[in-house]
Amino acid sequence: MSLSDALEWIEQISNYRNGWVKVISLTGGEPFYDVEKLKRVTDFASSKRLLVSVVTNAFWASTIENARRILNEVPAIDMLAISTDVYHQECIPLENTANAAQAAKELRIPLNVHVCTEDEDDENYKKTVDYLTTIVERDMINTTITFPVGRALKETDALRPDRTTEAPLSACSSGNSPIIFPNGNVIACIGPVIHLKSTHPLVLGNLNQNALATIFDKAEVNPVLHSIRVWGPKKLISMIKDSGFQGLLPSTYMRENPCDACYKLMSNSKLVALIGKLAEDPKFQLNVAYARAFYLGETRMAELFEVKA
Repeated sequence: MSLSDALEWIEQISNYRNGWVKVISLTGGEPFYDVEKLKRVTDFASSKRLLVSVVTNAFWASTIENARRILNEVPAIDMLAISTDVYHQECIPLENTANAAQAAKELRIPLNVHVCTEDEDDENYKKTVDYLTTIVERDMINTTITFPVGRALKETDALRPDRTTEAPLSACSSGNSPIIFPNGNVIACIGPVIHLKSTHPLVLGNLNQNALATIFDKAEVNPVLHSIRVWGPKKLISMIKDSGFQGLLPSTYMRENPCDACYKLMSNSKLVALIGKLAEDPKFQLNVAYARAFYLGETRMAELFEVKA
């Protein structure tokens, strides 16, 4: 995104509800591609009392000296997240991750490492994790299992993940972190739904059309978003079944992966329309509001409903 947009949107973020947002994360592309721009953005965010996390592939850390120099050029970084796996390693040596991690430790910058794999039993994945445990503690390594979306769904080979007819039960923590794109779109999470061209309930708005406060206030009472945050997509799937539209639902889901189920719901225009109608039910909205208060300790939605009543 342009520097002017980035600074303007950070200003709005910092002002929202007098500092309600505490942390921003700068992600990719690759934030370190333009170090001077990264410095301008992180310095400004820090001046607004925001903690700044940066996600990187560590291409810039070819040596420990380079890693130290680059991180010293961007002193407002409070946290570092490094992405590496067999896919990254086709272009970026694993040693870069080691260099970046070592430099971050020396500068006392908290860090974690993110690894993607299709299968945790894959030997190359295991080798990557074994190597990483010589650099960082095991609990600092986060693993994400890849799964097919978009064109990959049409590939027979893509059906390897463990599948089940039961929708995943787990809630979705990703909905806690909305993402802003260079075109101004604000989407409720950085999961696979970001690739959908059609609109759906997790598209919260656009900063070129509305102020961030307007978008966030509207999201505060978005029952679909918060239903997914509390119960995961399974609640919506149950409602669709109870409404007699089970035939629209997918036949299988990736086991213990709410993102897979959520993507399947939001990529089907008929299901999106149906979910929109179901979400208009005042009883459902109230259930979501009080579930947020009970499970998440978030009372604002319930308070707004009480005022409305």
